[in-house]
Amino acid sequence: MICSTLYPQNRWIDFTFTPMAHGTCPWYNCAMKKLTVFILTICVLFTAAAANAASPSPAPDVTPSPTPAPNPAITPYSGNVPAFSGLIGMNYSGDDVVRVQIRLRDLCYFNFKPTGIYQSMTANAAKAFQLKHTTDDGVPMISDGTIGDQTMTILFRHGVSRADIAANIPIGTSQVKDGAVKGEAMVWSDVKAALSVGSSYLVTDYNTGSTFYLQYAGGENHAEMEARDSQSSAAVREVFGGEFNFSKRAVTVTINGKQIAASLQGWPHGHDTIPSNDMNGHLCLYFDGSLSHVGSLPDAEHQELVYRASGQS
Repeated sequence: MICSTLYPQNRWIDFTFTPMAHGTCPWYNCAMKKLTVFILTICVLFTAAAANAASPSPAPDVTPSPTPAPNPAITPYSGNVPAFSGLIGMNYSGDDVVRVQIRLRDLCYFNFKPTGIYQSMTANAAKAFQLKHTTDDGVPMISDGTIGDQTMTILFRHGVSRADIAANIPIGTSQVKDGAVKGEAMVWSDVKAALSVGSSYLVTDYNTGSTFYLQYAGGENHAEMEARDSQSSAAVREVFGGEFNFSKRAVTVTINGKQIAASLQGWPHGHDTIPSNDMNGHLCLYFDGSLSHVGSLPDAEHQELVYRASGQS
């Protein structure tokens, strides 16, 4: 095949090519390839455009505002007494006793920490409350110190009478840091193992050196002690300023020939096993590591006095 082209200087030159395998000109093949590529490109562009047109537009990224929670309805106090059915008396224990003790304390009839155990202090407070109130019929309440349905209902009413303010609150006398005697600090578990229920032990007041005998009546977290006789009861009152009161004093207790540091609380309460000793109830005696009746928690004041009686404070 002969192809012609125009070169510079307007001269036509003929070229003679040897035919290709397919019998076509190389320039022709080149043009066809370009055309094919062009057509394919157009097809791809139309296909992409159609796909984009069919796809939905993404929704705008908008964070929704939080919906405020509705305010809960407030139910006013109805004044109703929690469900109770039964009779609370001596040595009764449980949540009902705690509720009664807290309520009596709110009304100033009960001046102690709630323990959940109904003993003489709680019974005396309930009796004092009953003496100041009447039933719905105007009849004086039965003041026996027990809590029944009637007492429970009146106790938790609004507007009930509070206890009268005492003219004199027994607090006790001040104490000095340097005492007459000192004892050994022994942990309560060891002391408890050495004590014997029903036995009497010599107690010496850390500040004054006065002595008296207390009888061990038992106790889990600390020792519960009663005056051995009326003479010992009088000596205890004298040490605490002439009367039983709510103060605490550093003392030592002679156990198996050793003086052991302790702290004595001066208000009789709870069970009473010696009726003729002029002391209604028992006294709490704390040693190193002793715990209270309230949640088995330590008593910081007692522990400090134990340290003082052992010469550590």
